Amino acid sequence: MKNRIDLLKLYFLFLCLTCPLFCGEVLAQSNSSIAMSKNSTRWNSDNGNQKSNLETSGKITISDDEKSISSISPGGYLKIERTTFGNSRKLFITNKNGTLDYEYNEGGRTKPFEPDGKIWLSEILPELLNTTTIGAEGRVDRLYAKGGTKAVLDLLSKLKSDHVKSGYISILLEKKLSNPDMVAVIDAVPSYLDSDHYKYEVYKKIPASYFQNVDQLSRVVSNLDSDHFRAQLLKPIYKADVLNGQGEKALQLLNLLDSDHFKADIAKSIPFDKMSDQDLRFVVDDVIRKFDSDHFKNDLLKSIVNAGNFTEARALIVLSGVKSMQSDHFKSEILRYVCGKQGTARVKEQIRKTAKTTIQSSHFLGEVMRCAA
Repeated sequence: MKNRIDLLKLYFLFLCLTCPLFCGEVLAQSNSSIAMSKNSTRWNSDNGNQKSNLETSGKITISDDEKSISSISPGGYLKIERTTFGNSRKLFITNKNGTLDYEYNEGGRTKPFEPDGKIWLSEILPELLNTTTIGAEGRVDRLYAKGGTKAVLDLLSKLKSDHVKSGYISILLEKKLSNPDMVAVIDAVPSYLDSDHYKYEVYKKIPASYFQNVDQLSRVVSNLDSDHFRAQLLKPIYKADVLNGQGEKALQLLNLLDSDHFKADIAKSIPFDKMSDQDLRFVVDDVIRKFDSDHFKNDLLKSIVNAGNFTEARALIVLSGVKSMQSDHFKSEILRYVCGKQGTARVKEQIRKTAKTTIQSSHFLGEVMRCAA
């Protein structure tokens, strides 16, 4: 039986050596998953030849040489299971009364941790560090102490997934980084991360105040493909009003999005009452005008009306937004809305003029004329 197994192994090796396409196809058939709960994290992977399961709980600290476990927080544990070509090994490390306790199993049989278990752990730990986030905090601390931000960013090329890379970058961002270091981190994100989800997970940890630099913010927004994540990033920045005073340059960021829904969602977070009349005109005449949907145009114009500081001059600016609408229904609605909020003689005169020159329906025209009489 043993001879037969050895022959099968030799045959597989022969196929890999003589037919790279076969070997590549087998190795490509790899599945991995991550499951996180309040108390533990699990990593599972299977490439057809090797199955690995890793489960952690608590804070795990890795030795400086990255070949052993230095400590595990009370109640925590590290569980490693790996099966390669039918050969299985298991290691369970726990904190018992302040010391590490090792349970090692090989081929279904319990064995002393030393020497075989210790050697096995030292061999696989470097790989586990690059495919999971175990010991990531201590690893970042060591690298940062030796070589600063650059040393941590240089490690990213060795890490194997966006999940792990974003975890390391997020830990790095907890340091008090200088402006040049922050720029280096932001520049590294699109180079190492493919997923918008994980890019955003990193970007959202950057303080909104940093994005007072509109050019830097524009680069970050452009690094995201999804309007959803662009909106998630921009909303708190506009809401915090950190772009105040940068006028059209800051507002142009809204035009980087394609979706009217997300544009309006972001724009409604802008404190319009603090905006200058000039910037407000840019919002109405440039940003809102480029919306395709009259529904969202109407929705955002109402937000401007309701923001406060709605003077006669600002009412006239809002009325200019009606010219870009197609629907008589929405034209009538916003004209009557402005009429109810700012009904000076000059505003009413402009409402009547706008209605007569833009509304075709006698029904909707009549509604507006009655309001502005």
